[in-house]
Amino acid sequence: MSIFCTLSAAAQQFNNEWIDYSKTYYKFKVGSNGLYRIPQSVLAAANLSNTNVAAFQLWRNGQEIPIYTSSQTGTLPAAGYIEFWGEANDGKPDQILYRNPNDQINNSKSLFTDSAAYFLTVNLNGGNKRLTPAENNIPTGVAAEPYFMHKEGIYLNETIHLGPYSGAVSEAAYSASYEVGEVGLPMK
Repeated sequence: MSIFCTLSAAAQQFNNEWIDYSKTYYKFKVGSNGLYRIPQSVLAAANLSNTNVAAFQLWRNGQEIPIYTSSQTGTLPAAGYIEFWGEANDGKPDQILYRNPNDQINNSKSLFTDSAAYFLTVNLNGGNKRLTPAENNIPTGVAAEPYFMHKEGIYLNETIHLGPYSGAVSEAAYSASYEVGEVGLPMK
C-alpha cells in the first residue's frame, strides 16, 4: 500500500514587493494627468541636493516611471529639476478588492481617491529609467492630419451598492470583498 502526499505553498502578494527597505522613499501626490516638475529646492529640503542625477528613481504602483533630469550628469544646479509625466489615480489597483475581478465595472476611476502616489528614491546601482532629450526635426511640407481620435468617459461613483438583494428590504448585505456592480463612496 502506497500513500502519496503532495504539499504546495503559495505566497500571498501584498503589492509592495518593489520596495527596497534599505532605501528612503519620498512621496509625491498627483491628482491629475500632466507634466510634473520637482525643483532642486525641494530635493535640497530633503537633503538630496548632492545626489548624482543618475541615481534618482521614481515609482508608481510598483512600476518604475521614466524621468527627465535637467542635468544629464552630476548634481542638479540651483535652477535644476526632475520632470515626469504623472497620471491621476485609476481603478486598476482596486481590482484585488473584488472577489471576482471581472465584477469591477471599469478600472478608469478609483473607488477611493483621484490622487496617485509617486515615490522618489536613490538607486546607486544604475539602470534607472530616463527620458532622454531628442531633436525635434519636423520635415517641412508635412500635411496636417485630417482628424484625431479622443476617448471621453463619465464614471459615476457617488452611490454605494449594498450587495445582492435577498428579498428582505431592511436587510443589508455586508461583505469584506466588493461584489458585482459595487461602487465605493468618494473620500472627503
